[in-house]
Amino acid sequence: MNRTLTFHTFFFIFCLVIMRMSGLISKIAMARYITPYEYGLITLITISLPSMFQYITNFCLHDLLSHSKEGKNYFGFAVFYSFITSLIVALFLFMLHEPFFKFLNLPLDIWKILFIAFFIAMFPLGILADTTGLLRGLKKYTLTSAIASLPSVIKLLLVIFAIYLFHITDFITILFIFASSSLIALIIIIIRYHNLFFSFLNSFNLPSKQIFFFGTSVFIVSLFGGLNQIISKVVISHDLGITLQGYFDVSLTLIALLSFSFAAMRFISIPEATGAEKKEEILFKRGELGDVVRGLFALLIFCVILLYFYAPLFIKLLFGNEYIKAADYIMILAIGSVFSFVQQFVAYINISLHKAKEYRNMIIATLICLLFSPILTHIFIEFMGFMGAYISSTLLLIIYTLSTMLSSKDFTPLFALSHRIDKLILSSAVIFFLLYIFHILSIYFIYGISLSLLIFVFLLFLFGYIDKNLIFGIFERAEVHDK
Repeated sequence: MNRTLTFHTFFFIFCLVIMRMSGLISKIAMARYITPYEYGLITLITISLPSMFQYITNFCLHDLLSHSKEGKNYFGFAVFYSFITSLIVALFLFMLHEPFFKFLNLPLDIWKILFIAFFIAMFPLGILADTTGLLRGLKKYTLTSAIASLPSVIKLLLVIFAIYLFHITDFITILFIFASSSLIALIIIIIRYHNLFFSFLNSFNLPSKQIFFFGTSVFIVSLFGGLNQIISKVVISHDLGITLQGYFDVSLTLIALLSFSFAAMRFISIPEATGAEKKEEILFKRGELGDVVRGLFALLIFCVILLYFYAPLFIKLLFGNEYIKAADYIMILAIGSVFSFVQQFVAYINISLHKAKEYRNMIIATLICLLFSPILTHIFIEFMGFMGAYISSTLLLIIYTLSTMLSSKDFTPLFALSHRIDKLILSSAVIFFLLYIFHILSIYFIYGISLSLLIFVFLLFLFGYIDKNLIFGIFERAEVHDK
């Protein structure tokens, strides 16, 4: 590895953009040539259900393998576990296909075709997650990013070839195109990197109690935000109806704009922290983890400011005027995302740098907050209506963040994240004021966003929150390869 951490972080964000754009374009292209019912079948069978069962077929193994010192020792066990659990899930659904398909309102007359497509889509996911976890733990960040985006790119290429070159638009073909992209990606990876893949596959070690608790802890902490959102949607659907649940889902979709900072922070935090001899060398040394994460935090704050001014325009552009109600309270969720970023970073570093007994209370706090999530959401909806769902979601994130702080014995990650925070506050205040006074008319809002970003980055340099070397580091090579 001869590139800086800054380069790897920006490359990961680039690959993440490619992955999501490829997935979105693939769905749009497919939706134009099949019925909404067929679209729903394909996305459920090849995307939603396999992703749901991946919590079983991979569990915490991706995070466990991301441990830079010990993770690689358990790759053989991880692949074996993913292989066996995938077969067990498939066998379970094969034997109980009738009640399962009836519960989901899936057509039983073509259950064999749907089952085969589901298995093809599900089987590679666990092993792919094991592979990216291993590479992430080895700090092969560029390769990990490229591999993570490969299935989506393959899917898009297959859709383009099938629909636009060969004019194949029948349901079965598109179903198997969507189902096979991950399997094709896994085959390509094994063929291209077989030496690396099989060299670590040969070692079959059961995870120790400590490393297993590490992986499980990271897994649980990383699940909180998503599970809290799902719980909120279920409660809204029950208390207020499907329509308002749809508005809330649109709000969450727009909040996903902030996820690039979250994903990049998580991507580098675990390997960098578990590979460090001293926490100070990664949290306060120029160009290392602390600098990069502060840059990602600044990007998050900038996106929150953009949502304040442009949320209605984004929703009109992406979903149409009928969904504009989703913009009413979106800033409440945006504020919650700021607390969530802080909580996640502090939690990841504490889990990575300390022994299990020193962060066990943090995991207990996570589970308690999840248990109170539906109760809190229901209470706030009863008293405040639709807005209550937004407030309860953000309030729970604030409580969760404070619980993490109180249960953490080491506040160094928090000090690192808040380093020179006054410079960020000043830069954010200036850009907020400029947008408030001069923000460009709706038809020019793309130019407004671009100009605002340039001014914001300039201010961060000018006030000294970001060292110019952090940006220049994208084009430089790292001086030290192994820490």
